Amino acid sequence: MREISPQDNSSIPSYKLKNSSPKFLRNVSKSFVGVIFILLSNPTFSQKKIINTSQQWIQSYNEAKLTDRWTVMLDGGIRWKEGFSQKASFIIRGGIGYSISPKVRVAAGFAHLSIYGEERVILQEFRPHQEISYKTNLGKVSLSQRFRLEEQFYKDKSNLSLFSDLDFNYRFRYSVMLGIPLFGLSTKNHDRKLILNVGDEIFLKAGKQISGQVFDRNRFIVSPTVQWNKELSFAFTYNLQFTSTIIPEVFVLNRVAWLQVKYNLDFTSPKANH
Repeated sequence: MREISPQDNSSIPSYKLKNSSPKFLRNVSKSFVGVIFILLSNPTFSQKKIINTSQQWIQSYNEAKLTDRWTVMLDGGIRWKEGFSQKASFIIRGGIGYSISPKVRVAAGFAHLSIYGEERVILQEFRPHQEISYKTNLGKVSLSQRFRLEEQFYKDKSNLSLFSDLDFNYRFRYSVMLGIPLFGLSTKNHDRKLILNVGDEIFLKAGKQISGQVFDRNRFIVSPTVQWNKELSFAFTYNLQFTSTIIPEVFVLNRVAWLQVKYNLDFTSPKANH
Protein backbone atom coordinates (compact mmCIF):
# COMPACT_ATOMS: atom_id res chain seq x y z
CA MET A 1 0.00 0.00 0.00
CA ARG A 2 1.20 3.54 -0.76
CA GLU A 3 3.03 5.61 1.88
CA ILE A 4 0.71 8.01 3.70
CA SER A 5 1.66 11.12 5.63
CA PRO A 6 0.51 11.58 9.24
CA GLN A 7 -2.00 14.20 8.06
CA ASP A 8 -3.50 11.79 5.55
CA ASN A 9 -3.54 9.04 8.14
CA SER A 10 -5.55 11.21 10.52
CA SER A 11 -8.45 10.89 8.11
CA ILE A 12 -8.26 7.08 7.91
CA PRO A 13 -10.69 5.34 10.11
CA SER A 14 -6.94 3.47 11.36
CA TYR A 15 -25.50 -12.60 17.20
CA LYS A 16 -28.75 -13.25 18.83
CA LEU A 17 -28.07 -12.84 22.55
CA LYS A 18 -29.91 -13.96 25.65
CA ASN A 19 -31.08 -11.71 28.46
CA SER A 20 -27.51 -11.51 29.71
CA SER A 21 -26.70 -8.92 27.00
CA PRO A 22 -26.63 -5.89 29.37
CA LYS A 23 -24.23 -7.79 31.66
CA PHE A 24 -22.08 -8.59 28.62
CA LEU A 25 -21.94 -4.91 27.68
CA ARG A 26 -21.02 -3.89 31.20
CA ASN A 27 -18.11 -6.36 31.16
CA VAL A 28 -16.97 -5.05 27.77
CA SER A 29 -17.10 -1.47 29.00
CA LYS A 30 -14.98 -2.33 32.03
CA SER A 31 -12.40 -3.96 29.75
CA PHE A 32 -12.14 -0.92 27.52
CA VAL A 33 -11.87 1.46 30.48
CA GLY A 34 -8.96 -0.69 31.65
CA VAL A 35 -7.30 -0.40 28.24
CA ILE A 36 -7.66 3.39 28.28
CA PHE A 37 -6.12 3.57 31.75
CA ILE A 38 -3.15 1.42 30.70
CA LEU A 39 -2.54 3.49 27.57
CA LEU A 40 -2.70 6.85 29.31
CA SER A 41 -0.59 5.74 32.29
CA ASN A 42 2.21 4.48 30.04
CA PRO A 43 5.08 7.03 30.35
CA THR A 44 6.27 6.42 26.80
CA PHE A 45 2.76 7.06 25.45
CA SER A 46 2.73 10.60 26.83
CA GLN A 47 6.14 11.44 25.33
CA LYS A 48 5.19 11.06 21.66
CA LYS A 49 5.12 13.79 19.04
CA ILE A 50 1.63 15.25 18.56
CA ILE A 51 0.44 16.99 15.39
CA ASN A 52 -2.46 19.41 15.86
CA THR A 53 -5.08 19.63 13.10
CA SER A 54 -8.71 20.64 12.66
CA GLN A 55 -11.55 19.19 10.60
CA GLN A 56 -15.12 20.12 9.77
CA TRP A 57 -17.72 17.36 9.28
CA ILE A 58 -21.32 17.40 8.05
CA GLN A 59 -23.23 14.14 8.40
CA SER A 60 -26.81 12.97 8.01
CA TYR A 61 -28.16 9.96 9.96
CA ASN A 62 -31.44 8.31 9.01
CA GLU A 63 -33.36 5.44 10.60
CA ALA A 64 -36.64 3.83 9.59
CA LYS A 65 -38.39 1.53 12.06
CA LEU A 66 -40.22 -1.00 9.90
CA THR A 67 -41.64 -3.22 12.67
CA ASP A 68 -41.25 -3.54 16.43
CA ARG A 69 -38.12 -5.59 15.74
CA TRP A 70 -36.58 -4.41 12.45
CA THR A 71 -34.92 -1.08 11.63
CA VAL A 72 -32.99 0.05 8.55
CA MET A 73 -30.24 2.66 8.83
CA LEU A 74 -28.47 4.94 6.35
CA ASP A 75 -25.98 7.72 6.95
CA GLY A 76 -23.55 9.73 4.85
CA GLY A 77 -21.20 12.63 5.34
CA ILE A 78 -18.46 14.85 3.97
CA ARG A 79 -15.34 15.89 5.88
CA TRP A 80 -12.99 18.80 5.29
CA LYS A 81 -9.84 19.96 7.08
CA GLU A 82 -8.24 23.25 8.03
CA GLY A 83 -11.35 25.44 7.80
CA PHE A 84 -13.04 23.81 4.80
CA SER A 85 -9.93 24.55 2.71
CA GLN A 86 -9.20 20.90 1.82
CA LYS A 87 -11.34 17.81 1.30
CA ALA A 88 -10.53 15.08 3.83
CA SER A 89 -12.96 12.22 3.11
CA PHE A 90 -16.53 11.21 2.50
CA ILE A 91 -18.43 8.24 3.89
CA ILE A 92 -21.68 6.44 3.13
CA ARG A 93 -22.97 3.60 5.32
CA GLY A 94 -26.06 1.42 5.49
CA GLY A 95 -27.27 -1.30 7.81
CA ILE A 96 -30.15 -3.22 9.31
CA GLY A 97 -30.90 -3.75 12.99
CA TYR A 98 -32.92 -6.26 15.01
CA SER A 99 -34.21 -5.37 18.48
CA ILE A 100 -33.85 -8.27 20.90
CA SER A 101 -35.63 -6.16 23.52
CA PRO A 102 -36.63 -2.48 23.88
CA LYS A 103 -33.13 -1.83 25.27
CA VAL A 104 -30.89 -4.16 23.24
CA ARG A 105 -30.35 -4.15 19.47
CA VAL A 106 -27.98 -6.07 17.20
CA ALA A 107 -27.12 -4.77 13.75
CA ALA A 108 -24.92 -5.31 10.71
CA GLY A 109 -24.00 -3.10 7.82
CA PHE A 110 -21.48 -1.90 5.27
CA ALA A 111 -19.63 1.40 4.78
CA HIS A 112 -17.59 2.90 1.98
CA LEU A 113 -15.01 5.61 2.70
CA SER A 114 -12.91 7.61 0.25
CA ILE A 115 -9.91 9.54 1.56
CA TYR A 116 -8.46 12.59 -0.16
CA GLY A 117 -4.87 13.74 -0.53
CA GLU A 118 -3.74 16.58 -2.77
CA GLU A 119 -7.38 17.15 -3.85
CA ARG A 120 -7.87 13.63 -5.20
CA VAL A 121 -8.96 10.29 -3.79
CA ILE A 122 -5.82 8.42 -2.71
CA LEU A 123 -7.34 5.60 -0.66
CA GLN A 124 -10.62 3.71 -0.49
CA GLU A 125 -11.99 1.67 2.37
CA PHE A 126 -14.66 -1.05 2.26
CA ARG A 127 -15.95 -1.70 5.78
CA PRO A 128 -18.49 -4.35 6.87
CA HIS A 129 -19.48 -4.16 10.54
CA GLN A 130 -21.45 -5.96 13.25
CA GLU A 131 -22.59 -4.36 16.49
CA ILE A 132 -24.65 -4.61 19.65
CA SER A 133 -26.09 -1.58 21.44
CA TYR A 134 -27.76 -1.07 24.79
CA LYS A 135 -29.88 1.93 25.78
CA THR A 136 -31.49 2.72 29.11
CA ASN A 137 -32.49 5.66 31.31
CA LEU A 138 -30.92 6.78 34.58
CA GLY A 139 -33.73 8.97 35.81
CA LYS A 140 -34.05 11.72 33.19
CA VAL A 141 -30.59 11.01 31.78
CA SER A 142 -30.28 8.54 28.90
CA LEU A 143 -27.35 6.10 28.70
CA SER A 144 -26.26 4.54 25.40
CA GLN A 145 -23.51 1.97 24.90
CA ARG A 146 -22.35 0.34 21.68
CA PHE A 147 -19.77 -2.31 20.82
CA ARG A 148 -18.92 -2.56 17.11
CA LEU A 149 -16.62 -4.92 15.21
CA GLU A 150 -15.40 -3.68 11.83
CA GLU A 151 -13.56 -5.48 9.03
CA GLN A 152 -11.53 -2.87 7.15
CA PHE A 153 -10.38 -3.46 3.57
CA TYR A 154 -8.08 -0.71 2.24
CA LYS A 155 -7.28 -0.16 -1.43
CA ASP A 156 -4.73 2.14 -3.05
CA LYS A 157 -6.71 4.17 -5.61
CA SER A 158 -3.87 3.92 -8.12
CA ASN A 159 -4.63 0.19 -8.48
CA LEU A 160 -7.34 -0.11 -11.14
CA SER A 161 -8.47 -3.60 -10.11
CA LEU A 162 -11.35 -3.26 -7.61
CA PHE A 163 -10.78 -6.17 -5.22
CA SER A 164 -7.10 -7.07 -5.70
CA ASP A 165 -4.23 -6.06 -3.43
CA LEU A 166 -6.45 -5.13 -0.51
CA ASP A 167 -4.92 -4.49 2.91
CA PHE A 168 -7.05 -5.75 5.79
CA ASN A 169 -7.44 -5.41 9.53
CA TYR A 170 -10.10 -5.67 12.23
CA ARG A 171 -11.16 -2.75 14.37
CA PHE A 172 -13.00 -2.82 17.71
CA ARG A 173 -15.04 0.20 18.81
CA TYR A 174 -16.69 0.84 22.16
CA SER A 175 -18.72 4.00 22.80
CA VAL A 176 -20.65 5.30 25.78
CA MET A 177 -22.90 8.36 25.67
CA LEU A 178 -24.97 10.28 28.22
CA GLY A 179 -27.92 12.40 27.12
CA ILE A 180 -28.74 15.15 29.63
CA PRO A 181 -31.98 17.11 28.99
CA LEU A 182 -31.39 20.80 29.74
CA PHE A 183 -34.67 22.62 29.06
CA GLY A 184 -37.70 22.72 26.78
CA LEU A 185 -37.84 24.95 23.73
CA SER A 186 -41.62 25.08 23.31
CA THR A 187 -44.57 25.23 25.69
CA LYS A 188 -46.83 23.58 23.10
CA ASN A 189 -44.46 20.85 21.83
CA HIS A 190 -42.91 19.01 24.80
CA ASP A 191 -40.71 16.95 22.44
CA ARG A 192 -38.87 20.14 21.41
CA LYS A 193 -35.96 20.47 23.80
CA LEU A 194 -32.23 21.10 24.19
CA ILE A 195 -30.16 18.05 25.18
CA LEU A 196 -26.48 17.88 26.06
CA ASN A 197 -24.86 14.64 24.86
CA VAL A 198 -21.45 13.81 26.33
CA GLY A 199 -19.51 10.64 25.57
CA ASP A 200 -16.36 8.85 24.54
CA GLU A 201 -15.43 6.22 21.95
CA ILE A 202 -12.24 4.18 21.76
CA PHE A 203 -10.98 2.35 18.65
CA LEU A 204 -8.54 -0.58 18.74
CA LYS A 205 -6.97 -2.39 15.76
CA ALA A 206 -6.19 -6.10 15.29
CA GLY A 207 -4.88 -8.26 12.47
CA LYS A 208 -1.67 -9.25 10.74
CA GLN A 209 -1.53 -6.20 8.47
CA ILE A 210 -1.99 -3.40 11.00
CA SER A 211 0.67 -0.70 10.86
CA GLY A 212 1.87 1.09 13.97
CA GLN A 213 0.16 0.02 17.21
CA VAL A 214 -3.05 -1.57 18.47
CA PHE A 215 -4.43 1.78 19.62
CA ASP A 216 -6.18 3.47 16.68
CA ARG A 217 -7.96 6.50 18.10
CA ASN A 218 -10.11 7.94 20.86
CA ARG A 219 -12.98 10.39 20.47
CA PHE A 220 -14.25 12.61 23.26
CA ILE A 221 -17.56 14.17 22.26
CA VAL A 222 -19.58 17.12 23.59
CA SER A 223 -22.75 17.60 21.59
CA PRO A 224 -25.46 20.19 22.34
CA THR A 225 -28.49 18.85 20.46
CA VAL A 226 -31.71 20.55 19.43
CA GLN A 227 -34.44 17.92 19.35
CA TRP A 228 -37.05 19.54 17.12
CA ASN A 229 -39.52 16.68 17.47
CA LYS A 230 -39.47 12.89 17.82
CA GLU A 231 -38.33 12.54 14.21
CA LEU A 232 -35.78 15.34 13.68
CA SER A 233 -32.79 16.66 15.64
CA PHE A 234 -29.70 18.78 15.00
CA ALA A 235 -26.46 18.20 16.93
CA PHE A 236 -23.66 20.78 17.03
CA THR A 237 -20.82 18.51 18.08
CA TYR A 238 -17.27 19.15 19.28
CA ASN A 239 -15.15 16.04 18.72
CA LEU A 240 -11.66 15.92 20.24
CA GLN A 241 -10.02 13.01 18.42
CA PHE A 242 -6.63 11.57 19.34
CA THR A 243 -5.32 9.32 16.54
CA SER A 244 -2.30 7.10 15.94
CA THR A 245 -0.42 7.15 12.63
CA ILE A 246 1.71 4.66 10.69
CA ILE A 247 4.71 6.19 12.53
CA PRO A 248 4.68 4.75 16.10
CA GLU A 249 6.09 7.91 17.69
CA VAL A 250 3.66 10.32 16.01
CA PHE A 251 0.01 11.02 16.92
CA VAL A 252 -2.58 13.46 15.61
CA LEU A 253 -4.78 15.59 17.87
CA ASN A 254 -7.74 16.55 15.72
CA ARG A 255 -10.33 19.14 16.78
CA VAL A 256 -13.51 18.47 14.84
CA ALA A 257 -16.54 20.75 14.40
CA TRP A 258 -19.30 18.30 13.47
CA LEU A 259 -22.86 19.10 12.36
CA GLN A 260 -25.12 16.04 12.68
CA VAL A 261 -28.64 15.97 11.28
CA LYS A 262 -30.69 12.99 12.50
CA TYR A 263 -34.04 11.91 11.08
CA ASN A 264 -36.04 8.93 12.38
CA LEU A 265 -39.15 7.44 10.83
CA ASP A 266 -41.44 5.05 12.70
CA PHE A 267 -43.73 3.12 10.37
CA THR A 268 -45.23 1.26 13.34
CA SER A 269 -46.81 4.37 14.85
CA PRO A 270 -50.45 5.32 14.03
CA LYS A 271 -49.23 8.73 12.75
CA ALA A 272 -47.01 7.09 10.12
CA ASN A 273 -49.90 5.00 8.80
CA HIS A 274 -52.09 8.00 7.96
